[in-house]
Amino acid sequence: MAPRSVKFLIFIHICISFTGMLAHFNQHPVGKSLYFLWAATFSVFSLIVIPILFYRPSTVAWGFMMNAGTIIIGTIGMSYYSLLTIEAPINMNKILLESTLPAIIILWTKLPVSYFILKQMKPLIIPKRIRGCEIVQDRT
Repeated sequence: MAPRSVKFLIFIHICISFTGMLAHFNQHPVGKSLYFLWAATFSVFSLIVIPILFYRPSTVAWGFMMNAGTIIIGTIGMSYYSLLTIEAPINMNKILLESTLPAIIILWTKLPVSYFILKQMKPLIIPKRIRGCEIVQDRT
């Protein structure tokens, strides 16, 4: 089971994932196009499945890798969507408020949180059991 500090970090990860999911559903409503369905699927996966993987020391590395994968896929997808929907007069207001840059920043804040979860849970990993006989002395 996860220690208390790790549970707090998992809660922070869930809050960030929920905020990102709300940002996705605001900018990319699923009812508007089936193209937005993959973003909603990754958002729900990141909200439900990945925090469950963070709770056990044996699956925390899988949770970290899946989190990193969803971050990379989400960044590529949102950048591609921003490049497709860009309009002619580009200024700072459009880049900061009307693009997917805020959602990408929210997405990338999950990586350090998951890294701290991994580092705090790593000492809790139980070594594998040894099967059979173990030679204690070297016969040289």
